[in-house]
Amino acid sequence: MTSKTYDIIGSELKLGYRRQDAWGWKIAIAFFFGDVGAGSFFISAFYDFMPGMVLGWILTTFFKPAALLMHLGQPWRFWRAVTNLKSAWISRGVLGAVLFGGFGFAHMVNLHYHILPAFLGAIIFFLAMAGCFIVMIYLGYVLSHSPALTLWNTGLMPVISLTYGLMGGVTMTILMGYNGFLAENLATLKFLKGAEILLIAGTFVMLLSLLHGAAYHSDSGKVSVMMLLKGEYSEYFLRYVVAVGLIGTGLLAYFGPVQIVVLLVIAIAELIGDLGLKILLFKAAVYAPPLPHSRI
Repeated sequence: MTSKTYDIIGSELKLGYRRQDAWGWKIAIAFFFGDVGAGSFFISAFYDFMPGMVLGWILTTFFKPAALLMHLGQPWRFWRAVTNLKSAWISRGVLGAVLFGGFGFAHMVNLHYHILPAFLGAIIFFLAMAGCFIVMIYLGYVLSHSPALTLWNTGLMPVISLTYGLMGGVTMTILMGYNGFLAENLATLKFLKGAEILLIAGTFVMLLSLLHGAAYHSDSGKVSVMMLLKGEYSEYFLRYVVAVGLIGTGLLAYFGPVQIVVLLVIAIAELIGDLGLKILLFKAAVYAPPLPHSRI
């Protein structure tokens, strides 16, 4: 590992760390809607909680594609994303969204009208949940398959993506169902509250591991980490992602009463942390400078 330090540069013709600029805030919002929506459907489906499933389905099927189309420079070529399932996680993500959109809708219709035999209904439920799972891990796998960007290139990315999706799903289910089906089943409410706290704690540990691994993996990884902890993005990362999105939500979830104001604050704080992390992961990722001629 070289000890030579370089500046973060733009389009200048000199050695330096260059920011990735292919993905920005628009696609971060798209993934945010997808993760929260899939997580809400996933958790709600286990309890046949229709409002949570409807919300999750709408967020993933309508809000995510709308934000994604804002990101695409040529939206009419979007169909090409499904043509490389064998090797591209982008194609697999589209497949997961299609599975979730189609079979998730079919499951909700069947749950409401009971029009399918039990065996066929179970298959539809399984396919809908499989689509949910793919949507939640999709961003993490896409980022982890980026060897040139140390901050992204880790097996922790899919797990962090999954935990944020599940965390959002649990929180939204509690918020929407605390005065409904959860009021009649305190054991389920207690279980979901415990799951929420464990997911928050686990996500905090995984974020620490992500930063530690990136900082010690390469110089470019260290630059990204320092941008998040001490540099230009430190205020946003430490204040909103860590303090508000994890520590604040964890304390409120553990000590706060089950009341609408508290649950609403928890949901807002957690969603701020989730969206903030996605945006900052895109902004803080940098490419290492090319190898200088003197070192060849």
